[in-house]
Amino acid sequence: METTLHFLQIFSQALFYTAPILLFLVTLILLSAAVIARQEPLPINHAIYMSFITAMTIGYGDFTPKKPLSRLLAILLGIIGVIFTGIIVAAAVYATQQALHTTLGR
Repeated sequence: METTLHFLQIFSQALFYTAPILLFLVTLILLSAAVIARQEPLPINHAIYMSFITAMTIGYGDFTPKKPLSRLLAILLGIIGVIFTGIIVAAAVYATQQALHTTLGR
């Protein structure tokens, strides 16, 4: 239990330090959604949904970009999503290493 609490503390600190980068990436996703909503015949809430699903590399396929600019943004959203996920995974790995080192090092 102590290791889990230590992990959560370190993980939350890591997310706090990377929050400006993560917020910047979320802003890029939302801006892309706004452009896609104007390019495609999609309401803004559907464009936001499509952008986040694309950025998370899930891609259900219920909304598909048709225009060249929207397709380019979909590619960039995939790259942004990989970076976003990588930062969170790196924070989790760091927190795991630190929590285990502290626990096992005693």
